[in-house]
Amino acid sequence: MDRDRTWGRLPPDGPGHSTRLRQESPVTVDLPAPRVSSPLTGGSPSHAAAAAHQVRAPLTSIRLRLELLWDELPNTVGASVKREVGGVLSEVKRLSQVLDQVLTWGGTDHGSPAPQETVDAFAVAAARVEAWSARAESRGVRVFLGGAPVRVSQVPGALDQSLDVLLDNALQATPDGSRIVVAVRVSDTYVHVEVRDQGPGMTSEEIARACEPFWRGGLGRSHRGTGLGLTIAAALLTSSGGRLELGNSPDGGLRAAAVLPRVPA
Repeated sequence: MDRDRTWGRLPPDGPGHSTRLRQESPVTVDLPAPRVSSPLTGGSPSHAAAAAHQVRAPLTSIRLRLELLWDELPNTVGASVKREVGGVLSEVKRLSQVLDQVLTWGGTDHGSPAPQETVDAFAVAAARVEAWSARAESRGVRVFLGGAPVRVSQVPGALDQSLDVLLDNALQATPDGSRIVVAVRVSDTYVHVEVRDQGPGMTSEEIARACEPFWRGGLGRSHRGTGLGLTIAAALLTSSGGRLELGNSPDGGLRAAAVLPRVPA
């Protein structure tokens, strides 16, 4: 598959391929300060994770039994039976994903500082764009990547998981045949990894509630999901000393940014 058809590099951002945030940048000009979503409001994630852990083992057992049953179904079984078994198996897999997300969320709820690692934000962004390019291609959506290598500090996996959430949301929101821009931009102390789509954007009320656990906006209710993606992304970024930013672009669509502390070269 020719990946160049579904994602590519943005043109250089100026002399020397600068990725520094500037007032004249089309990403920030006339854009009000983005709303910074509160990562966790309400109950304790660790309590939810403890409950999820208790459910995980029996659910795994049920899933394995269903998979064995699916593999052993004879060809003589009617299509309706296969459809029902397949449907139940699909729902069990989805519930397993929900539990995994709850456990990840609970893992951010610690009183002591989380261990940190240093990664190249641009390399992580490139890997996630590549991973989502097949789904983008199926929709005729082109994903563009801009920026240059820059190091950030994070709890392990924070940027990877956050970008998976932001790219998934962008692909749900953006129309077929349009484009998504992923840009790695640098300020003095932080690195912003932005995902901008050409969807309808979000209202101020939706932005204010976007990181509430299990809350889903109007667009989210029309797609399968758990309502935990942005909650977990915000929690991981906050644990890394960063934040999640959400705001509408002046030319339409949503601008979502994973912001992490910059590590000097």
